[in-house]
Amino acid sequence: MSIFRAVKSVVGEAGWEEGTVSGWNDCSSGRGNAAQFSLTAIRKHSLPAAPDNVTRDVAEALRSEVGLSGVPVQHDDTLRPPRTVVSYPNGYNGGTAADGFGLEFQSGVDFASLLIWGHCVPGEVPDLGTPLNPRPTDLP
Repeated sequence: MSIFRAVKSVVGEAGWEEGTVSGWNDCSSGRGNAAQFSLTAIRKHSLPAAPDNVTRDVAEALRSEVGLSGVPVQHDDTLRPPRTVVSYPNGYNGGTAADGFGLEFQSGVDFASLLIWGHCVPGEVPDLGTPLNPRPTDLP
């Protein structure tokens, strides 16, 4: 959730409510049962600045507030409209870390989205509605 808070500190708190879904999923750890938290958040409202500036500021917030290093700002001109993208740890369309961890933030005109894939950790997927796996209506 610290990643989501860092993004919100740049983009704004409002407008994420309807487009946010999170939960736990099974993942492959090679050593039995494992679980991975994921979050998808979409905001369809005006941005506080131009998409390039917002995405640059998100990359800086991920560095300073979350401690991620090597967060590149990239562009995807194949999308319509084109988007400015931050993707970690392997750059845009570069995939996740070996344990499944990764994130992607995109911004465009009146649009921002965030995808987070957590680390794949040993254990069972928590039950929906519990503190570790809240329903979307329970999110901050």
